[in-house]
Amino acid sequence: MGGLLLWMGTPQLVAALVALDADAALQGVRSGSPGSPDQLAMAGEALTAANRWEKSGEREAARAVLLTFQAQGAPPGPDRDRLSAEALAAASAAVRLAPGQPHAWAHLATLLERGGDRKRAVEALRLSILSGAVEPALMMWRIETALRLRGDMDAEALSLLRRQIRLAWIIMPDEIAALSKRPDAHDLVTESLSLLNEEEMAHYVRLHGKR
Repeated sequence: MGGLLLWMGTPQLVAALVALDADAALQGVRSGSPGSPDQLAMAGEALTAANRWEKSGEREAARAVLLTFQAQGAPPGPDRDRLSAEALAAASAAVRLAPGQPHAWAHLATLLERGGDRKRAVEALRLSILSGAVEPALMMWRIETALRLRGDMDAEALSLLRRQIRLAWIIMPDEIAALSKRPDAHDLVTESLSLLNEEEMAHYVRLHGKR
């Protein structure tokens, strides 16, 4: 039985070990100090090799990030276009494999917007919110992205955006206050905060006290 369990767990174990080669590059990206194009490429290849043993949405999401940074560092031309297309394919695979990842949906929204596919970018942004509405690292980014895509949003997406603004206000009121002073956001923030309910106000008071 022990041997059978070990055999069944081998793909996952090998995949995890192979993926370790990408850790340094991913940590550099997260800290704002991405490595050289060669380091990013080698890290992406490690994740690809790991996924041959076991498909993982998290690894595909990480590979999409690496490919995006590679594309940004490449000069305009066929190589950049290829890397951008591969990043989009990896991000799309990530959300197919793990549809509950709000960060993966957010990255996909970014790539779709950059590619001019605003309708699909709105959908990816909507799913990012639905899969994790309270994500402090994402919330202001999602609001900023939604402001650019606002003209393509339907009633449901706008309702989610207004709720995202309210939730962000509960957690980070100063950022929303600053946002409200911008001409492109003032009306939306004002309307969103006018819809605050008792539960949301109670959350705010618990975090910040009365003001």
